[in-house]
Amino acid sequence: MIIGTAGHIDHGKTSLVKLLTGVDTDRLPEEKKRGITIDLGFAYTQGQNESMLGFVDVPGHEKFVHTMVAGAVGMDYGLLVIAADDGIMPQTIEHLRILELLGVSDLCVAITKIDMVDQQQIDTVQLEIENLLSQTRYRDVQIFRVSNATQAGVANLKDHLLHLTLATQNAQSYFRLAIDRVFISKGMGVTVTGAVQAGEIKVGDQLVLMPQGISVKVRSIHAQSKSVDQATFGSRCGIVLNGVDLDKVHRGDWLVAKELNQEVERFDAMIEMPIDAKQKIRDGEILLLHHGTDHTSARLILLDKKELVAGESALAQLVLQKPLSMCWNDRFILRDMSARYSLAGGRVLDISPPQRSRKTLERLQFLNLLLADHPQAVLQAIIKSSKTPVSLDHWAMSMNQLPLILKEAAQGMNAYEIVSSQQTFYIDEIWLKQIEKSIVEYLQVDERIVGIDQLRSLFKPRMDLKVFRVLLDEFIQLKKIFMMGSKYTLSLQGITFSESEKIVWDKAVLKLRNENFNPPLMRDIAKDLKIPEVVLMNVFKKATQQQLLVWVGSDIYYLFSTMKEMALILQDLFASHQQITVVEFRNRLQIGRNRAVFIIEAFDKIGFTLRIVKKDPKTGEVQDFRIIKNSKVFL
Repeated sequence: MIIGTAGHIDHGKTSLVKLLTGVDTDRLPEEKKRGITIDLGFAYTQGQNESMLGFVDVPGHEKFVHTMVAGAVGMDYGLLVIAADDGIMPQTIEHLRILELLGVSDLCVAITKIDMVDQQQIDTVQLEIENLLSQTRYRDVQIFRVSNATQAGVANLKDHLLHLTLATQNAQSYFRLAIDRVFISKGMGVTVTGAVQAGEIKVGDQLVLMPQGISVKVRSIHAQSKSVDQATFGSRCGIVLNGVDLDKVHRGDWLVAKELNQEVERFDAMIEMPIDAKQKIRDGEILLLHHGTDHTSARLILLDKKELVAGESALAQLVLQKPLSMCWNDRFILRDMSARYSLAGGRVLDISPPQRSRKTLERLQFLNLLLADHPQAVLQAIIKSSKTPVSLDHWAMSMNQLPLILKEAAQGMNAYEIVSSQQTFYIDEIWLKQIEKSIVEYLQVDERIVGIDQLRSLFKPRMDLKVFRVLLDEFIQLKKIFMMGSKYTLSLQGITFSESEKIVWDKAVLKLRNENFNPPLMRDIAKDLKIPEVVLMNVFKKATQQQLLVWVGSDIYYLFSTMKEMALILQDLFASHQQITVVEFRNRLQIGRNRAVFIIEAFDKIGFTLRIVKKDPKTGEVQDFRIIKNSKVFL
């Protein structure tokens, strides 16, 4: 269990920790010289049942509030220290607010320096403390009266702390640790320390340093000044790393399991302002955001209000100045840019939110689903409300949960499972049947044969292309629809050649092949074969549907095999010159310029090539060329 001190400067936090543990947490020369805590200090003592209590001693000076916030990350319990001679001071209130906003579940209070004042003063201070706590979640906490000088009351406080029990451990999740110290261990290498936020690690595990994305290996683990084989949630440890240099690691970085290597540049959250907040927050305001052991500036976009005042809460999107490593339900603090006041606390909801339509009623309703306390309940609510397949892998990563745990939750509500490309999706069967009905009814009209974009346009808002393709693949597996080339149809009947059409097609193919890159127009082929143009047009339509033929414009058709040859030529030209001009393409095919333009524009339409037009600002000369945009589209 990690216990963190809190309180105003010179109220006796460090001295009290030394009495409780026997360890002086002021380790820096400047701390010794000035008699104040500047950086985080750490100490340990033996708890009940061979457990260990870890103490994090934080600075009390207002200039080091950012360090205090970093120390509060991973705290399981708070020890609020208030001197009897001073009483409640500004940093007492500030630290208390930070503990509450970061979600530290419980604490106790130590009134120190009772040897320096009379009984009436002690009673008055305790009354003030009880009044302050009554406005917070810590209404009924225990208050201890102690003296660091005489050690009066210290034994009672220590006995209370030794009998604390840690809340249920978050074992069903991947490893996360917010780094608060970085140094070189002599003879070992780069060492980081911090409290384990989730999961567990063992010596030899492969982890990722975030947000840099650097892969590292755990060389050794140290806890309570001794070497151990593993570290779990709720413990504080030092980890020696292989695979990274000292200058690449900083306080504020995260050490995480490889499954959590996501960078977050914006996120949606629920933010809450305490009832005694110093100022209101306006939409679009730039604030200082503290998350984990790091801080950065962030632009706050209120989603359901224009401004936020004391005692209120709101949904918001925060756009970060630099990427951070985050997960659903992480806590953070918002302070003013001058770092004088803690304005609000927040809870991370969605680490990959949309930039558009973020304030719609549908979006706000979705974010409210993410306010549930348990990941399984969140996933079930998302599946029940979502009109599109929900990615199990995405939410397992976002919420830092093992996929198996969430899978059991999805199966428990009888959600329909879709497995595609080693990814698992779930959708409520009611929504699945509605989507299937819309697609089938659309394809029934004139026996339509359409591309994926036409089917996507049936649904508002448009589904993600990859997710929609997963749905269509499932319908194909169920034989609800069929695929013809790159298009979709309700039946394969009606697009195959009749006997007479097969004869016409075989003759037309010979005409198209004879001229290779410069085939005759369709009407000329019809005249040559002495058949009505409308007959050949119907045959060519069916051939196009079967992807035997490609229409490039006007009355010009190419065999699919010929188009593939020309695609390879375009790719060869691009490989040689890093660009393709119409002139180069025409010369390679030995055809007319207009015909070359028709062909290359056809490749533009399917996304194989991309036209680039540049104008030189000095000479005014215009460059017009193509590049290969996506070779997989055609080849």
